[in-house]
Amino acid sequence: MAIIKAKLGLKKQHPHIGGYKYNKMRVQSGGDNKSSLHTVNIITSISQGKTFKSKIIIICCIIFSIFSIFVLYQLFKYIYNYIYNYMYKSNTDSYTTLTTQENKDPNTKFTVGFTNINTKNDNENKQNSMKTMKRPFLNMWGVRKDGTEFLVNIVFISHPFTRDECIIQYNEAFKQGVLFLGISSYSEFPGPVSNIHDVLHDPKLDAWTKYNYFELTRGWCSCFRDELNAKWIPRGVPVLNIAESDFGNYEFHKPDASIKKEYDFLYICLKDGDKKPEDKDCPSTWQSQIRRWDIAKKILDIMCKQFKLKGLLIGRIGCEIPPECHTQQLMETTDFLQYNDFIKQYNKCRFMLNCSESDASPRVLSENMCYDNPILVNKKILGGWQYVNDSTGAFFDPDNLDNFPQILTAFLDKLKNKEFKTRDWYIANYGKNNAGARLKTFVKSLFKESELNFKFDDIEYLKPAI
Repeated sequence: MAIIKAKLGLKKQHPHIGGYKYNKMRVQSGGDNKSSLHTVNIITSISQGKTFKSKIIIICCIIFSIFSIFVLYQLFKYIYNYIYNYMYKSNTDSYTTLTTQENKDPNTKFTVGFTNINTKNDNENKQNSMKTMKRPFLNMWGVRKDGTEFLVNIVFISHPFTRDECIIQYNEAFKQGVLFLGISSYSEFPGPVSNIHDVLHDPKLDAWTKYNYFELTRGWCSCFRDELNAKWIPRGVPVLNIAESDFGNYEFHKPDASIKKEYDFLYICLKDGDKKPEDKDCPSTWQSQIRRWDIAKKILDIMCKQFKLKGLLIGRIGCEIPPECHTQQLMETTDFLQYNDFIKQYNKCRFMLNCSESDASPRVLSENMCYDNPILVNKKILGGWQYVNDSTGAFFDPDNLDNFPQILTAFLDKLKNKEFKTRDWYIANYGKNNAGARLKTFVKSLFKESELNFKFDDIEYLKPAI
């Protein structure tokens, strides 16, 4: 093999050019001198910047090398995270349990497999990374002892899955360590929806046939009476009687004595559409069925005709009202009101009428109670019945309205004599502190602390993110 020995004399070039110029050259070779000279000439040409294409190639190689290193780094990072999350964590105290619908023995559980190592830093990271989920999901807040709030890795399912993306979102969240509870806040859910104007009334829908919501959740928060819980929730599923409306914000919703009481009562029933010229009244579909507008019209007629009470009807402007309420100008109607405008109406009224039946504990009931207004409620209501007692209001029977005048008379006498203690009773029994403590106890009975992104001792209570 030829041995090339080049003895070079170097002279520094101009600083703007850079490099060194070969100005003296001697080549000693035991082989082909022309080949050796050609190699040295190429090097000399590159150094002098005479081969422009060669410089471009070198720059491109450098850029490609940097890009390749970046891609490899990202790939390594992804593989590392995958191994850590799905292999290491699954072997470190990893278990969650659910009671199947078919399993009638509450002591028998099955494993679905995921949890987290519960360290302080790990919890803080998980609290910061927890994302808000939209309905049918409902997030849960943890409230620390200093009053600050954070999203916990427990989410409610509050509505049947009406879109394929719901189960996709569920699975993605579950893989990230999110755990689930059911909550009844939409009609009879998890029972069959009775409203014939609701698309979910059809039991053959995928929302009912494809998903077992009790297998997707660890327990259930229900606002129903015990007989309905036994009817719609399988035996062995842990149940807590609690509703979204139990968390009414009485610190925000407060009575204001400086505001004049313009109306005797408040009633809410949104219209299902505008009345057409050829129709006698606005269409009666979903809203009218839920609020039992058919019953409300009979009650309003009694309240206007016999008792001359003045009412505020939210949501049915342009629709028919009982003739006596209209002719005596005893009923003022509005269209749908934005929330900030709506809540101002509470302080203008003395009590609330609620005729709903297939309503899962409407929040307007508890909000109204926070303003110290008593409630007159349909005894068949699905949820909200838990607020009615001698200190807060009265029930009426929609199947026996002949008895309604007697009930209303007694109710108005107590109202006049200031015997109702509605706000005080609600604060003493519900609200964030009382309901939140019950929810925390329920969660503590279902989940191991190692599964959660918080420690129970670090929080005061839990609440739905409403």
